[in-house]
Formats: sequence, structure tokens, C-alpha cells
Amino acid sequence: MKTAQRILLTALALFNRHGENTVTSVDIALELDISPGNLYYHFKGKESMVVALMQMHEEHMQRVLVSDKLEALHAEDIMYYLYLLIDSLHVFRFFYRSPADLAEKYPAIIKKRKAILSKLNSQLSMLIGQLHAKKLLEGTDADKTLLVDLISLILTQSCQFDELNSHMDETAQRYHALSLMMVSLLPRLRVSNKELDAIKVALNTHTFANKAQATPAFTLE
Repeated sequence: MKTAQRILLTALALFNRHGENTVTSVDIALELDISPGNLYYHFKGKESMVVALMQMHEEHMQRVLVSDKLEALHAEDIMYYLYLLIDSLHVFRFFYRSPADLAEKYPAIIKKRKAILSKLNSQLSMLIGQLHAKKLLEGTDADKTLLVDLISLILTQSCQFDELNSHMDETAQRYHALSLMMVSLLPRLRVSNKELDAIKVALNTHTFANKAQATPAFTLE
């Protein structure tokens, strides 16, 4: 692995763990056991690392937010896709802790962040719309709009809520977000009792993660 990539992955891990505001370039260099000068050779300060990480985030999300993947989804498949969205966003969760502060501090990331959120909302709207059109989801137009807003809110903000209010590990945080979304969707989904029971078991036992990560259609490269 090249040094620049190691620097970015280490910065990402530290930003996620401690928050971007508390981590310095020296902290990153120490974690990597390289000199600050070596780090500076690749990135001229923390801002360039944050901008590069936003670029990585956008590229990851582009692989997941592909509309043609939605056409084959059935009502029982929605949990798969939502978990993979959670997982993709969770990798870059520091961007969603204090987004207004980050935008003020690093204005260069604003455009890409808006593009990601716009594409995310568009994808969720398409997902809900297709399920409704196939008569797999019940609800009015107003209900559909509110479901998209709620799912988007949970995807981008539940991690921050969990970190402030509980001591969940990363897997538990992902499943908490998934459970929050599914508790709103399940009463509206037209699935068999058998499928409903299987979904509940997967949520309660956390066995879904391994199955989702093994599905090549939605995994990140």
C-alpha cells in the first residue's frame, strides 16, 4: 500500500474514532510511525486530507447509488440495500458528526457533500417509488415523501445519536439504524409472514451483516 493511501486510511480511522477536530496531522504521523515531514510531503495539512477523503467517500457512494440495481429489488430485499447504505456511510461517519462545522472549516467539501446527499435522496425516492408502483409498499404520496426524509435522516444522523447516547459498538450501531428504518417500513411492506419472521430474526441476531457483505452486487471495491 502506498504511503499516501496509508495516510488517508489512518486519518479516516482517527477522525471516525476521535472526531476530526481533536486529531492533528502530528497525531496521524505518530500513528503511522512516520515523520511529520513525510506526511507533509504527501498532504500539505489536514485540509488536503479531508478533501481527499471526501473524494473517496463520493467514489464509494457512486458504486452503491446506482439506479439500475433497484429494478431487481423485491420488498424482502429492501433490508439488504438499506444495510449496505448504512455500511457505506458509516465508513465515513466523521463527515456527518458536525456537518455545518466541517463545511465552515473546509468549504472545498461542500459541493461533493451536497452531491452525495442529493443522490442519496434521489435513490431513496426511486426505491420507495418503485416498491409502491409494484404494489409492494402501501402509502400515499405524502407518506412516501416522509419515508424518504426519515430514512435519509436515520442514515446520516443515527450514528451521531448512538455515540452521544449509548456505548454501542460499530456493528450494533449499524443494526440500530437498520432497525429504526425497518420499524417504519415493515408495517407498509407487503411480505409474507415467513419473510417477515426471517427479517425480524436477522435484525435480532445480527446475522444479516455477514450475508450482506458477501453479496457482490452492492459491495464496495
